Amino acid sequence: MSAPNPGRQSPEPEQQTGAQQQAAQAAPNDLGGQPAQGTKQANEDQKANLSSNPTHPLEKHSEETTSKTK
Repeated sequence: MSAPNPGRQSPEPEQQTGAQQQAAQAAPNDLGGQPAQGTKQANEDQKANLSSNPTHPLEKHSEETTSKTK
């Protein structure tokens, strides 16, 4: 690929299209991307029901196979 001006990827500002000239969105959260109401409370409820230190699915098998006593 060769560019008319080495190191320049976009056209001169006066030659840019309307979409290129517009400023970036200043407040992206105004677009409605935030979680719905009550989601935070639902997440807290889910975390409250989790055990604090769950056992690994293979922990019991590992203990059985690597123990020195049978």
